[in-house]
Amino acid sequence: MDPEERKKQILGAAKTLFSQKGYYQTQISDIQKEAGVARGTIYLYFKSKDNIFENILEEFHLQWSLVLKQHAPGKKGDLDIFRFRIKKTLEFFAKNPDYCNILLRIGLGLGENLDPIIRDFNSKMLELIRNYILEAVDAGMFRENIDIDLTSNLLSGAFMRMAYQYTIMEKNDLRNLNIEDLTERYVNTFAYGIFNK
Repeated sequence: MDPEERKKQILGAAKTLFSQKGYYQTQISDIQKEAGVARGTIYLYFKSKDNIFENILEEFHLQWSLVLKQHAPGKKGDLDIFRFRIKKTLEFFAKNPDYCNILLRIGLGLGENLDPIIRDFNSKMLELIRNYILEAVDAGMFRENIDIDLTSNLLSGAFMRMAYQYTIMEKNDLRNLNIEDLTERYVNTFAYGIFNK
């Protein structure tokens, strides 16, 4: 198998196990069995379980960045773009509930050795949101006096909690999840506080 494909195979197995069993309950031997590879093969690609976890978060960030970079309808910074990005992110989580589960159920309280990894991931996530808010302020769509750091944290925290509630806690059949409705409810909740009109 191609080395990149093998690496993806191992990461996919680890992502599934971390989501189902938890980080601490998942051992390298579990990942090895799930991926169908020899134990030594895992160490050809990753230094440790922490390193595997870090790669999963990096892959999440990359995939989510690509979702947010999709061309959105409307003028730069307007409500249609905001709605589009929220909807696309909800669709992304509906297709990838393991990411949501890992980040919100398992990602919290992993301990000091993973704190730098979680902190780095959170910074990257907030940076994507912060950049969107700055664009919207520059375009005159968001209020000029908006607290950018607070708003970035509120938007990301509320979104992640909402995604967790509807994809993990309520165990919805994700194919039947009403993403349009959730998007509108989220957008309407925040739009009045951050948009000019």
